[in-house]
Amino acid sequence: MLASPADVAHALGLEDEDELTASQQARVEGLLERVSRRFQREAGRTLTAGAVTVRALTVEGRVHLPDPPSGDTVTVTDLCGNMLEGVIEGDYVDVTRNGCPVATGEILVVEYTRDEPPQAAIDAVAAIVARHLTVEPGSPESKSTDLTAGVDFRQRLADWVSDTSLFTDEELAEARSYRYPVPNVIIHRL
Repeated sequence: MLASPADVAHALGLEDEDELTASQQARVEGLLERVSRRFQREAGRTLTAGAVTVRALTVEGRVHLPDPPSGDTVTVTDLCGNMLEGVIEGDYVDVTRNGCPVATGEILVVEYTRDEPPQAAIDAVAAIVARHLTVEPGSPESKSTDLTAGVDFRQRLADWVSDTSLFTDEELAEARSYRYPVPNVIIHRL
């Protein structure tokens, strides 16, 4: 999960998770799982801490790492499984084969360990779960809203009634902002 019940409690303005109501405590774990999974699906990547394996294209003997590693250990192999030397330089790994930089355009497999997820992602997931916890299931607010304007009468179902409306449009945009940027690499081979 990207956030904890304590993060959700803080998003609700509470001191700790023990201050959540009994109904909220019963629902918080399931909502955290569901929102975290959907957030990562929309982001197109896994944001939780742990081992990362990526396939990357070399550009001038370097490979860009999508997330900063938590240490200096990185394993680089080519597609045939041959080990290469890799040295971490910020967000990049300088890759060499027998002391020479790897040619541009070669696809490599890079394995490393990622730090904790970005704090903004943790806060976003906690805020989404907190929003869902503020409406009790089965309450009139959770089902519909009456809109009256003069003689016209309209009724609109609440967004959170539908299973497909777990995220608002802004929350989807924020989750999608974590997608890997598509590199613009032009390779000329003679």
